[in-house]
Amino acid sequence: MHPKKPIEALFLESLLKLSFAGVLIVMAVDFFFNRIEIVRTAIINFSILFSILLSFVFYKKGFFTTAVLVIGFITMAAMYYQSITADNITTSSMAVVMVIGFGFSVLLKGRWPIFLHVFTLIGMIAIFTWLGIHPQRYSKPDATDIIIAGVTYVILYTLIVYSSLILKQRYDDAFATLESQHLELIEKSNEIETQNEELVQSHENLNNVNMHLESLVHERTKEVQKRSEQLIRFAYSNAHDVRGPVARVLGLIQLSKMEADLDYPFLFKKIEEQTKEIDEAVKGINRELEKFNP
Repeated sequence: MHPKKPIEALFLESLLKLSFAGVLIVMAVDFFFNRIEIVRTAIINFSILFSILLSFVFYKKGFFTTAVLVIGFITMAAMYYQSITADNITTSSMAVVMVIGFGFSVLLKGRWPIFLHVFTLIGMIAIFTWLGIHPQRYSKPDATDIIIAGVTYVILYTLIVYSSLILKQRYDDAFATLESQHLELIEKSNEIETQNEELVQSHENLNNVNMHLESLVHERTKEVQKRSEQLIRFAYSNAHDVRGPVARVLGLIQLSKMEADLDYPFLFKKIEEQTKEIDEAVKGINRELEKFNP
């Protein structure tokens, strides 16, 4: 997903498109109704059209501030040129200058808005000074009306600029606060996501430990069962394989005590047989014990 454009970029892009269409319409109307002054109007219209195209090129290349300054300065210069070269004093040009100076300053940041406002005020003062010095050129008996109009426009624009700067400063402060809070929320979200990943990893480790413990318990259970079986076999060997021959040896010894006339060779042979049987039983037990304790 592509990131959303800033509101200033959307405004400039829309303004350039509308201005381009508007200039084409104005050029068509001027050509149809004002052919006598076609040279002056053509210079003004083509200058504005050139500024729009050049600004659009800078905007597309990523030079936003340059794009705003290009269309602002060239368009105001065209309006200043129109105010000086016109046969009659027209306040529409100054109105356009005020709109451009105020409107485009909103798009700029840092010290550029002040620079644009200063350029606008100096241009307005220079134009009205020129008009006041040459009132006869514009069919005026003196410069009174020109001076009053100039002072009015300058004061009005100064008030607009002052108000806009205050509002823009508050807007920038509010935007900076919101942006800071947004960054904090992103940081908190990243921390929570990291903690979730750690919890998931811990859960997986715990599952692995549980599985290992279960396998270990199963192995130990099998080992205990095996040893239990060995103990049972050992107990069986002790109860039958060893105890039987021992009991018989003890019986033979007891019999020898009771009989006065005893066949000792036969007795010793039987004892020897039982002793060998005991020896084999003991060896078998030892083999089982070796398996029990490898």
